[in-house]
Amino acid sequence: MSGKVLLQVRDLVREYVLPRRSPFAPAPRLRVLHGISLDLDAGGSFGIVGESGSGKSTLARTVMALERPQAGQVLLRGRDLFALGRRELRAARRHFQAIFQDPYGSLDPRHSVRRIIAEPIVALEPETGAAARRQLVADVLDAVGLPASAADKYPHEFSGGQRQRVAIARALVTRPALIVADEPVSALDVSVQAQVLNLMLDLQERFGLAYLFISHDLGVVRCIAARVAVLFSGRIVEEGPTGAVFDTPLHPYTRALIAALPRPVPGRRRQPSPIEPMATAPPSGCAFAARCPLAEPRCREVAPELRPSGEGRRVACHLA
Repeated sequence: MSGKVLLQVRDLVREYVLPRRSPFAPAPRLRVLHGISLDLDAGGSFGIVGESGSGKSTLARTVMALERPQAGQVLLRGRDLFALGRRELRAARRHFQAIFQDPYGSLDPRHSVRRIIAEPIVALEPETGAAARRQLVADVLDAVGLPASAADKYPHEFSGGQRQRVAIARALVTRPALIVADEPVSALDVSVQAQVLNLMLDLQERFGLAYLFISHDLGVVRCIAARVAVLFSGRIVEEGPTGAVFDTPLHPYTRALIAALPRPVPGRRRQPSPIEPMATAPPSGCAFAARCPLAEPRCREVAPELRPSGEGRRVACHLA
């Protein structure tokens, strides 16, 4: 990690317009992200965890400038992506790429691996000649542990883990500084997950990559992320060094997430998770207050601010 900030997310707000209940009523709006702020250093790794519906994938799409927020900024090397013109944003995209959850759905089955991997070069660096593109494809295939002959094959000829290696190669081909990985191993077998995670760690060290890593799997995030933010109902409720947050959680929701991890006990049936996804109309106070065993009256009335709690940590809880 260089210590130089690469990505800055500032007060990010994202809303969606819902269907009208009547032609005369205003369209209701669902706020999915509530003022999200975070920093990621060059060469660093930042994990985002939370249950389904907490806003993780919306945050990933907004950071990638695939969706425009209602408020806030996403700054890459100090440049606000949403203040750039179309041509400038297109040029900036070579510096950040994505790896998606489904290695089956993210690769076009009609195209060869060579064409799939070269797509970002064709779109973002059209001045690159055919010979140079072929060499770049060969280089990134080698980097992800696939033979050069893989370039002439099609996605259906590979296993799930190999397809995700192809997706990683496609993300690498523009030599980005940042990779946004949205659940990149959740569709893979456990043994294959370990191989892909080890590959990502090796590539990070080799190329100085920064990862914004989105996952619901706390074990996966602990393996790859140096810092982590816990999302609940579109808000960061806790943030800090990954080991500290998972070993000594400060927020009741983080504790509930960790307590919900499956721990097999012979003869005992697994209990359902106590966590629920984001509510359509969150309360005025703490969004977790209705399910928090420690909640006080003020928790239901005043939303807690995300504030420093020492040792590089932040927590949004009146009682922490």
